[in-house]
Amino acid sequence: MKLHLPAMVCFRVTRYCNARCGFCLAPPDGAHPPAPVLMQRLDWLAGQGVRTIHFCGGEPTIHPALPELLAHVQASGGGSRLTTNGIALPARLLPALRAAHTRVKLSLHGDRAHHDAVVGREAFDPATRHLRALLAAGIPTGIQTTVVAGGEWVLDWMADYCLAEGVPQWCVLPFIPRGSGYRTQGEYGLTSAQRTRLRERVRHLRHTLRGRLDIRWLDFSTQPLPVVEADGRVVLERASESLDTLLYTIPGYTVPARRVPDYASRR
Repeated sequence: MKLHLPAMVCFRVTRYCNARCGFCLAPPDGAHPPAPVLMQRLDWLAGQGVRTIHFCGGEPTIHPALPELLAHVQASGGGSRLTTNGIALPARLLPALRAAHTRVKLSLHGDRAHHDAVVGREAFDPATRHLRALLAAGIPTGIQTTVVAGGEWVLDWMADYCLAEGVPQWCVLPFIPRGSGYRTQGEYGLTSAQRTRLRERVRHLRHTLRGRLDIRWLDFSTQPLPVVEADGRVVLERASESLDTLLYTIPGYTVPARRVPDYASRR
């Protein structure tokens, strides 16, 4: 079956995670396919004309086959991107990212206290340490920040942080009530007025810091996002799960009926 997919898709290698973010768009549900299945899906996507694979999760860095998956995409003539919470950076992964010319986005949502609170564990320090390691290795690495209600102040704090750390690009994501966010929208949800003020502030910072920091506003609630789920479904994701469109299910893998193991949630 030939689908009309864009040149880049989000490819969820796992729904396991080592954090418990209160706004997670893809919370852990136990889907963790083995490497051969993921390789087959990558080949299928290449056959569909997809040229860039955006590895995401869950948390993709905890999948042991990620270095091989990056190499597989490069060997097929494709490009790769990675979004990570930055908690884990296995020794094999850094050279694999460099060899595959992968562009990385690391999630950081404010200062230590705020970041650790919304992520659900102590994560700020390892994320900062691994951000510095990625930048030092010459891997193009930016930051993405999800802004929740009451967290508008993080915009100025994060702009200063990016400048201090030499981060070239910063993406700002307003909270979306899907995934874990559906449950926490009473706490984290943004009003339309708050969302408008955030966007205006981002626009102001972009103008003020032009030439020093590339700032982007990414609102996934306003544009569909093509995703290959860890269970093999190809989905066009929108502002909520009820609005999603199932495009296709790649055959060959059934999600095991088991809980997410402890090691994957706290690694």
